[in-house]
Amino acid sequence: MNKDEKGRRFYRREDIWRETGLSRATVDRLLAAGTLKKVKVGSNTLIPAESYEQWIASLNQNAS
Repeated sequence: MNKDEKGRRFYRREDIWRETGLSRATVDRLLAAGTLKKVKVGSNTLIPAESYEQWIASLNQNAS
């Protein structure tokens, strides 16, 4: 996870691949569908921590 100068937290796509075990293609589909929000900074795609955490929480709610 990375932080910007204002203390906001972001994940790189690679962080999510490693943490979840999902394939690159699956993470890219989640980003394309808007399930995970993204922020482009130059050529980098960053996922706000809030978006990732909300998505994880929704998975836990659906499993109940």
